[in-house]
Amino acid sequence: MASQVASGDLISDRYASALYDLASEKKIVDPILEDFSLLQNLFKENKDLNLVIKSPLVTSQDKLNILEKLLIKINANKLTLTFLKVLEKNKRFYNLSSIITQFININSQKRGDVIADITSADVLNDDEKINITNQLKSILGDKLSLNFDVDKNIIGGLIVKVGSKMIDTSLLNKINKLKIAMKGA
Repeated sequence: MASQVASGDLISDRYASALYDLASEKKIVDPILEDFSLLQNLFKENKDLNLVIKSPLVTSQDKLNILEKLLIKINANKLTLTFLKVLEKNKRFYNLSSIITQFININSQKRGDVIADITSADVLNDDEKINITNQLKSILGDKLSLNFDVDKNIIGGLIVKVGSKMIDTSLLNKINKLKIAMKGA
């Protein structure tokens, strides 16, 4: 399982890097980012679309047709459409979400941004997000991009990941530490 995850990340990284290099060369990184942000939002808002794109039962050509129709409606960049055709040809639509995420991460790194992933047990309200953003900006600087995610399994608290560093204040982590301590007693 771990090797599958690693190879999936490697595939996503290679496709995202190749696309970023090409977009950078053509000076169209921002339009590609806009297209990818729209796709990312569509995947989050529409679970059925996400399932169709990841389903092995739906042909790559059908997936391409669906995404092309969506992107043509918003006048997507030609390179974005060409890239989707490459994914269709190589049967890599399953990796599309992680390729988009990786492309956004590469762009942030090239621009000198710091990316932080915040995981909470419940959806954070705007005041909580602003508070977390301000605290992290005071530590990490103004070039900070935050990704907020929800994972009910952590029960409460937050998990903050910045690069290879992680601060885990979740209740699940504290419970697991208590279990380990109790076994040792």
